[in-house]
Amino acid sequence: MPADNKTAAQTAAAGTPDLEARLVSASAKHATLRYATLRIAIFIVSLGVLWGVVAATGHIVTGAGALYLMMGALLVSGVASFFLLSRQRDAMSEQVTARTEKLAGRFQANAALEDED
Repeated sequence: MPADNKTAAQTAAAGTPDLEARLVSASAKHATLRYATLRIAIFIVSLGVLWGVVAATGHIVTGAGALYLMMGALLVSGVASFFLLSRQRDAMSEQVTARTEKLAGRFQANAALEDED
């Protein structure tokens, strides 16, 4: 990108903080959904990998073996998501905290209105 276009883009971006705030808000808006979806995806991948490892050894997974395989996948995916999804977990935590504070403020405002009577 030529220098003139970079300067124009920087000026336009600096002049529209509302747009930047909306983009940040949109990405944080669905943090819980994103985290849950990624956790499920990691579980499914873990289950597929473990199933493939067991199948590669020549065993057929049936009955209680499937339950043990799912428990193993749950354990593996939990450990993996602890390390892989820390950023998404932090974003989700911020979203939940902000919503809780908003609801607590609303509750206190309603309580103050009742006390004025």
